[in-house]
Amino acid sequence: MTEWFVVQVNPQREKFAAENLAEHEPYFPQFKASNGRIKPLFPSYLFVISTPFWSSIKNTMGVRCLLMNGDEPAKLPDGVISSWKSREKGGLVILPDPPRFRNGERLVVLRGSLKNRSVIHSGMSGKDRETVLIDMMGALVKITIATDDLVSEAEQRTRDSLRLRRETVIRQRTQRFSNRK
Repeated sequence: MTEWFVVQVNPQREKFAAENLAEHEPYFPQFKASNGRIKPLFPSYLFVISTPFWSSIKNTMGVRCLLMNGDEPAKLPDGVISSWKSREKGGLVILPDPPRFRNGERLVVLRGSLKNRSVIHSGMSGKDRETVLIDMMGALVKITIATDDLVSEAEQRTRDSLRLRRETVIRQRTQRFSNRK
C-alpha cells in the first residue's frame, strides 16, 4: 500500500520544489479560486510517495522540512491523496460550494404554508435541504426545508426594497401617463 510524506516547502516555491523532487513523484494539488487564479490547495506543502531513504527529500533544494511523527516522517494513507485526485478536473481539484447559510443565521421562508415566517438556520439536512428552527406556540421546533425555499433576512429586505422601488416607479409612470390625457 502506497503512503505519502508531507513536505513543507519555501513559500510560493511549490512548483520549484516539485521539479526538484520529480524522482519522488510529487503531488501538488491546486484549485481555481473565485477570482479565477490558480492557487495551491495547501500553500507551502507538497506530497511525495514515501521511501525508506527520506533524507534525500529533506535535503532537496526548495524543501524546508518533512512533517515528522517522532523520529520518522509522518505518513498519509494513499486514500487521502486518491480522494483529492478523484476530485480533479483538468488538473485542478474541484472544491464543493461553500454552504449558503451559517448556523444561527436568521432566514425567511419564501414558499409553502410557512411563507414569510422567520426561522433560524441550524445546519444542512442533506442535499438541497436545510434544518431550521421555527417558533411554534412558544417552543422552537426543528424542521427541514428545501434550500431554494429559504433566503437570509438581509437578502429578503433587499428583495422587498427592490420590489417596493419597482412598484413606486411603475405607479409614478402610470400617474404621469394618466395626467397627460
